[in-house]
Amino acid sequence: MAMGLCLTAPGIPMMFMGQEFLEDEPWSDYLDGDSELLINWDGLTTDRHMRDFHRFTRDLLHLRRRLPALTSEGLRCSYVNDHDRVLVFHRWVPGEGQDVVVVAHLAEITRYGYRIGLPIAGRWLEAFNSDVYDHFVNPVVAGNGGEILADPEPLHGFDASAAVVLPAVSVLVFARE
Repeated sequence: MAMGLCLTAPGIPMMFMGQEFLEDEPWSDYLDGDSELLINWDGLTTDRHMRDFHRFTRDLLHLRRRLPALTSEGLRCSYVNDHDRVLVFHRWVPGEGQDVVVVAHLAEITRYGYRIGLPIAGRWLEAFNSDVYDHFVNPVVAGNGGEILADPEPLHGFDASAAVVLPAVSVLVFARE
């Protein structure tokens, strides 16, 4: 969740060496003959969680490069629900659009038919769904089948909305075609 928010929020993401694959052991640039302080690159082949998290981080970085809104200054937090543990924010490129909506769902249950506001009615691609990376490829992934259809029903200060599936503890990214 934290990495998903870090890589979809404005600004330059800051990560520590090894964070992209869950390195949890102390390391150093100055070994002084102590090989125990090397980063555990072997974990990428021997530890499924490290491998899945590395793929998650890598794919989210690629998405960040592919969708200019994710590196732009345009940001509007459009919806926060503490009870449901949902955070929705809108990213865009000022003067150009290229709208992206990020949904962070911090609850440990999957929600079906959860309505969120969207800037524009029509087809939105589910460009990223973190549930896919839970034991990649997650055979029981909860999601939106790769796309959602926003109705011209105003919600959360937007002119459109859509019912979506929110997987447990997930980050979803929706982008206009």
